[in-house]
Amino acid sequence: MPTDDAADALRKDSLSSSGPLRTELERAQRDQNWSRVEGLCKQILQKEPEDWGIWQRLALSFESRNDLRQAETLWRHLTQRFSQRPEPYLALAALQRKLGAPDAARAVLQQAEQRLGERSELRESLRVIDDPWAQQTAIPQLNAGATASDVAAALQQAQSHLSAGRHAEAEACFEQLVAARPSTLRFQLSLAQLKQRRGDHEAVVEQLQPLLMGSTPLSGELLTGLQLPMLLLQALLNRERWGELESALGPLLSIAPNDERLLYLKARCHLERGQDPEALPLLQQTLQQNPKLLPALIAHGQLLLRLKDWDSAIVQLEQALAVDPNSKEAASALDRARREQLWQRGEEALSRAEWEKAERFFRALIEFGDEARALQRLELLASLGPERLADEADLDLGPFGAAGQRLEQFSRMIDRLEASLERT
Repeated sequence: MPTDDAADALRKDSLSSSGPLRTELERAQRDQNWSRVEGLCKQILQKEPEDWGIWQRLALSFESRNDLRQAETLWRHLTQRFSQRPEPYLALAALQRKLGAPDAARAVLQQAEQRLGERSELRESLRVIDDPWAQQTAIPQLNAGATASDVAAALQQAQSHLSAGRHAEAEACFEQLVAARPSTLRFQLSLAQLKQRRGDHEAVVEQLQPLLMGSTPLSGELLTGLQLPMLLLQALLNRERWGELESALGPLLSIAPNDERLLYLKARCHLERGQDPEALPLLQQTLQQNPKLLPALIAHGQLLLRLKDWDSAIVQLEQALAVDPNSKEAASALDRARREQLWQRGEEALSRAEWEKAERFFRALIEFGDEARALQRLELLASLGPERLADEADLDLGPFGAAGQRLEQFSRMIDRLEASLERT
């Protein structure tokens, strides 16, 4: 292992040998000859692989010629290679924000804080991401007296933020635009959509409820595609404000009585009140309008489960999984429906003294994880012993024939079950 003096000598030798390359690198940067900058950086790094400054210049050259994906890959590599420096984390976060991924940028800075501890530059960068007003030039200041040109400039700024994925800044812009022009419904729509995107359903209700549920009848542009009303209804649904949801649905259903979204939400209101008979025809009508509406398929399947119509429930829930194979809710409900169907068929076979058929159903039920109930029935069947396996041709079947003999065996089995329950 070289001594400190030997290491210093190696570094000096390396610097002297790369000196001409560094001089040329400075010239290439001044000329903005980025391909030459990248080539020179790579040559220097072959000699000095731990030179942070050269790595930094290489990554910045990718950004300068707008090869942002390659720049992102390199910055990510540098957060590992120089994990104790804040600069690569800050650069990566800034680039991800530029690419429209503020959540990813926030994650990078939080990772940096875990490794480096709290630092002012990391805190400041996080503040800019979390607070759209941190960069004052990003947000216009409007009021009710704003001129048309001011509104147009603010709208252009909002659209620019949206295109870059800066949703917090875009929302702040639309807040100003709505304050300046509250009757412009496309501003209201964009603002509500941004609030919904970040999951602030209460803010959506607060914004849209006065607009849509006031004394003025709903008409015209407000109802185009039901975009604004549906945002309010979805927010009320998410907040489980059922009374307000039903009140909002009334006038909308009178205008659009066959809209599957409105029919489904009306059914949900009935389901929440336990009014299954009222919900059933609404769900059926919803699926007539849109057979692939996933929430309605699941709700219909679950309702059929409660009504003990296992076969129909299975059909609906299989259709739901065909629409979305990853739906855990549909898969769970379908599993339950299949288990209940097997149990019902097993019980029916028992009531008809069809022992072998009953045994097949109960064994199949075990495969669905319903072991407790199935094993109880299999133990009862086993307790019949040779009686249930006897060849009917060898039995004295009596006046009622084979069916009478099976029912007699079933009756004896039930008697033994009751006796065992009394002993326990």
